[in-house]
Amino acid sequence: MSENTSSSTQTIDALADRAAAGDRAAESRLFEVLRVRFIQISKRRVREDHVEDVVHDSLKIVLAKYRDRDGKTGFLIWSLTVLRNVIGNYYQASRRQGDRQSHVEDWQTLDAASVRIDPTDSMESDQGIGKVREAIAALAGQSQRCGKIFAGITESLKRDGSPREISMRALGIVQREFPEMTRNTFYVALHRCRARLRTLLDKMEERPA
Repeated sequence: MSENTSSSTQTIDALADRAAAGDRAAESRLFEVLRVRFIQISKRRVREDHVEDVVHDSLKIVLAKYRDRDGKTGFLIWSLTVLRNVIGNYYQASRRQGDRQSHVEDWQTLDAASVRIDPTDSMESDQGIGKVREAIAALAGQSQRCGKIFAGITESLKRDGSPREISMRALGIVQREFPEMTRNTFYVALHRCRARLRTLLDKMEERPA
């Protein structure tokens, strides 16, 4: 650690001590300095359009908790840990959003109009659609939840819209039967039902003609 960095850390820690003791001017200055630090770090770690959100959330947590921290580590080190955790949550949320998007897109490919069979061969297309419908019916017999999810997805797809609109509309349909289902549990269930459907389709492909 350089002398300048050490001095800066001591200054911030001293401001934190004064702020925790009730010095409002020190608290105001402390968070001004901290905000600059957080922005510098966040710009290197997250997308530019998310920097302000990450910084805001981090400062909010620090403000709420800094007076009650155990004091075993300096304020700056502790606050940077808060920032690191918020950035970690940001990446997790981004990955989940990417997974959700892919789930919806995958379901769209299972729509009758999107089954990967030569569209110029109507008989083959009818057979492919029939297999998907047969697999969905079999899955619905095994799992009421999966059956309802597929019914919701199918109904929503007929009404078209963006992937987000389709998934949110399907969630609303499913919630009529399962009102306790949240958006997160819907996507988890969607992922599991998709895997089960693909297993059924694979088994049907293996059956002798």
